[in-house]
Amino acid sequence: MVAVIVRTIKDRWRALLAYTLIGAGSQWMYISLYPTFQKSMVDYDAMFKNMPEAFMKIINLDNFSMNTLEKYLTMEMYSMFWLILTILLTISLAGQAFAGDIERETIVQTASQPISRKNIFIGKALAGAAIFTVFNVMVNAVVFPLASLYNIPYDATHFLTIFVMGELFGLTLLSVALCLSAWAFERGRVIMIMSGLVLVMYVMNIVAGITASLENLKYFSFFHYFNPGQALIHGQYNGTSIGLFLGVIAVTLGIGFWKFVKRDIA
Repeated sequence: MVAVIVRTIKDRWRALLAYTLIGAGSQWMYISLYPTFQKSMVDYDAMFKNMPEAFMKIINLDNFSMNTLEKYLTMEMYSMFWLILTILLTISLAGQAFAGDIERETIVQTASQPISRKNIFIGKALAGAAIFTVFNVMVNAVVFPLASLYNIPYDATHFLTIFVMGELFGLTLLSVALCLSAWAFERGRVIMIMSGLVLVMYVMNIVAGITASLENLKYFSFFHYFNPGQALIHGQYNGTSIGLFLGVIAVTLGIGFWKFVKRDIA
């Protein structure tokens, strides 16, 4: 199992480095602009107060002001760009994990070694989780030295909260995609299905925010349960979201594990 983990990380370290540099670089850009942004705070606050309430619901914000670093990064980083990076990274990792290896016919070589399919699945799942965790740690941790560099106050406990909730959100996407990858024969099919699923859930969350009669659609979207405003601005954990994410992770990994152990990989 350890050999599978090490090999997977070696194969994916360039992707990890690229996503981490992009994420950390984006944090640096936003944080470096924050002192300038503060000078026009009144104008920006007025602009956000005039935005439709439905728009703020779509991006899971309930506070129109951006007078703290946490509020600013919630709007600029975690409500959109961090989500995009997380979605792309987790889907890419899962697509390569099983379906990609089968498509390239490298899975046969792996399976021929003295290691069980159970350990192959567990090893690749743990490697994917480790890669995403390193990305998540680095993109969040870089905030502290950068904020100190620009003399911007911050609450470290709130960034711990967004890290934990973001970790669960990312691992949930990874687990669902790994489950699909355990069934598929082509990496492209996994990426296509997961991209479609994520898009549908995002649209459902938008529709639920702007159409009162369809408000219940939000409960079928992962984006409803990942609330960056609640986590980063208020420093609050959401028990319902944590329970749902852990449940989806357990169920999808269980199904994927069962399928991979029994499937034909030739």
